[in-house]
Amino acid sequence: MNQTRLVAARAPLIVDPATLAEDPHARFAELRENHALIQLGEGQYMALRAEHVLPLLTDPRTTQIEGKDYVRLRGIPDGATARLLRDLFLFANGDAHRSRRGLFGRSFAHSTMRDMQTEIRSVADAIVSDLPRGTSFDFVARMAARVPADMIAGILGLPRADAPYFASRVCELAPAVAPIYPIEDHQRIEEAAGQLFDYVGDHMVDRLVAPRDDMLSSLVASWHASQEIPFDSLVHQVLGIIIGGTDTTRAAFAMLVALLLDHPEQWAAIRDDPSLIHGAVSEAMRFDPSVGSIPRFTTADLEIGDITLPAGVAVLASTMSAMRDPTLYLDPDRFDIRRDHPRLHPVFGNGPHRCIGQMLARLEMQEGLAALISAAPGIELETAPRMTGFGGIRQITPMLVQIP
Repeated sequence: MNQTRLVAARAPLIVDPATLAEDPHARFAELRENHALIQLGEGQYMALRAEHVLPLLTDPRTTQIEGKDYVRLRGIPDGATARLLRDLFLFANGDAHRSRRGLFGRSFAHSTMRDMQTEIRSVADAIVSDLPRGTSFDFVARMAARVPADMIAGILGLPRADAPYFASRVCELAPAVAPIYPIEDHQRIEEAAGQLFDYVGDHMVDRLVAPRDDMLSSLVASWHASQEIPFDSLVHQVLGIIIGGTDTTRAAFAMLVALLLDHPEQWAAIRDDPSLIHGAVSEAMRFDPSVGSIPRFTTADLEIGDITLPAGVAVLASTMSAMRDPTLYLDPDRFDIRRDHPRLHPVFGNGPHRCIGQMLARLEMQEGLAALISAAPGIELETAPRMTGFGGIRQITPMLVQIP
């Protein structure tokens, strides 16, 4: 009945998601001109304009989409992936969200992350010193993936030597959090979800038997004392931290360096004035973000442009489109590290679901870039990467570079 009322009033343009994949920025710009909202599938919509996208993140007529609805609307088969997404604090609201996110609140507080800045720089320096000289290599694999994976391993208490193992599984699992579930890749996604669950679960069981001085031990000790959630759910929440703390920063950091190398005058400016690094990180996340949209679920009728959405449908707030909207940023298709940015960067969301790891991600990119500029200022871009996908967690292609 609600859907009939929507169509009778004014129907949004139905867009084949495949047509957004090739050049999403250009397609979004074209669509934004005449459409505030598009429809991607049954009960699934996407808001494109900044004037609607940004308020959507905290609109009381919407909530974060619940895990069960996310799995149902994406058509994800039952299994390890579906169990994870149904249970993850990212896809929860109210008390369930507060209690599960609260497990990590103190560990990822801004002050805690600031205290780790020296350690982050030390990790980045070590990785840069280990990079090949005089030969081409994939920057994504050799540095961009290593900085966040090594740091999240250190924070949780996982062996840093295992970082490549779990980071590669996260990369395989990440497409599960895309606007359209790639059912053709389900087996690969499912295997990665199962392997990650077993890996993290085994480490947490070990901490129950032999506690250490690390976050995992603290988490399982607190869980053992109260057992307010099942043990499997605790494992799922840690997986959420690992997924959010590795794959998105991997792609964002690689794109940051690629954009700077593709604009040599801006690379030179940062090399001469490292105070510009903070702005460069913000601008790269705006220009080509590793997270393209944030899912919301309507709980009441909601007007977007001249279309009224009924309660009970999913609407993706396309931060990717909004951050190239000329009503929000002047000359939005120009990469400019000196651009002014809002204090709360849209890419991290807003409200109670604002990214818990935002400070860690920023510091990893800032210190990683500072380490690279210091030890490898002459790095050259040979093959630029491309960010793929138009929403959710986006992926990045290899990036070939050479350090003379």
